[in-house]
Amino acid sequence: MIPRWLLACAVCVPISACDDDENGDETSTGGRAGAPSTGGRPSTGGRPSTGGRPSSGGTSPGAGGPGDAGAAPGGAPSVSTCSFPARAELEANVPEGFCAFTFATGIAKPRGILVDSEGTVLVAGNGSIVALWDDDGDGVSSDGERATLASASGLNHGIAVHDGYLYASSSSTVYRWSYAADRAPLGDPSVVIRGVPSGGHSTRTLVFDDDYLYVSVGSGSNVDPNPSRSGIFRFPIADLDGEIPFADGEIFALGLRNEVGLRFDSSGRLWGVENGRDDLSRADLGGDIHENNPAEELNRFDEPGRFYGYPYCFSEYSLPDEVGDGEGAQWADPTTISDGTHSDDWCKDPAQVVPPVLAMQAHSAPLDLLFYPGGSFPSSYTGDLFVTFHGSWNRTVATGYKVMHIPIVDGEPAGDPTPVLESAGPEDDDWPHRPVALAVLPNGTLLITSDESNSVLALGYAQ
Repeated sequence: MIPRWLLACAVCVPISACDDDENGDETSTGGRAGAPSTGGRPSTGGRPSTGGRPSSGGTSPGAGGPGDAGAAPGGAPSVSTCSFPARAELEANVPEGFCAFTFATGIAKPRGILVDSEGTVLVAGNGSIVALWDDDGDGVSSDGERATLASASGLNHGIAVHDGYLYASSSSTVYRWSYAADRAPLGDPSVVIRGVPSGGHSTRTLVFDDDYLYVSVGSGSNVDPNPSRSGIFRFPIADLDGEIPFADGEIFALGLRNEVGLRFDSSGRLWGVENGRDDLSRADLGGDIHENNPAEELNRFDEPGRFYGYPYCFSEYSLPDEVGDGEGAQWADPTTISDGTHSDDWCKDPAQVVPPVLAMQAHSAPLDLLFYPGGSFPSSYTGDLFVTFHGSWNRTVATGYKVMHIPIVDGEPAGDPTPVLESAGPEDDDWPHRPVALAVLPNGTLLITSDESNSVLALGYAQ
């Protein structure tokens, strides 16, 4: 079926025509955490740099959903996860009772991360897949507790394990290897999807449910006039034994500028986080409004074939009181507002555009999300969301560079995002780390890749 939004496009291109934002041995039992943090720092104009309006209804998500290899199975009794070598202590602001430390260093440009069925950590980035483990039980992965399992041209972010195979992606290709979770070298990959549109945003996130592989593709530019590229596409798992042209994929969702993070909840609903456009200005909404607009988005994909706004519409985060409609409100993009179709009214029509579930601070650059499965943190965190804010250049006062917590109640966001891991300095970018992707160890420790510092960070909790 042709999606209803496609019938109204001013510029429509079929998928077949398709051509980031981003040492000693003494053991410590707590780790220096800096001062407890309870909220975001003020953004330009005194506004908190966290933000979002809760929705209502639905069912409560839990630890990752179908095909979710990023979160280990949860529900076990909580255990202390704050025992690690003193050299690994991380100077950071975390909530009371939590600890922050460095799980692994010297990993070149780590991006995507997961924990396999045996508890081995797999990290994708810089053309390779690296396995990390902690056999000596000291809480970290040392230089002798790692191995490069595989390499392929351009591997840069996406990674998933499903049904005996390991999958990873470059900007143009999805690869796979037979995978036995034994830390053995994997050899040469086979190609399962080829011809993914390249250029522009280059990460291709991979997630599975029981029937499909889902692949996200970001825009080719800041405001890409091609509406058929930026979205989520899916491919039947039964077809992955052969080499599939990307053009044969099914459109699952469009209008997503750069939906880097994807994750299923325990009810099988797919969620994502989106990076909004840069350099936004609209004279009738305040002129140069780019400092706090457009909002970064938390989206939920309740049905296939819907349109989420980009490039025709953007989500409000903070507009002047005299013109704004509130966080998450939809507005026409200045590049297409005069095309005769994509007006403010069109953008605000939910039959045309699905608004975000939650609007977040502009230019935070969210890159991943994870429903916490339990195991270490207080039980009140189980089923809640953690989101990485990579940080962005397009703002006078830097924002992002942290990991956020979003409470989930009855399957919906129930409060603003608040930091759980951030710089101990006065500014968001006062440290070398830029969080990218999330995974959970079997003991409940939250792992975070940082491509800027070539490390994997960890957030634990002291019982």
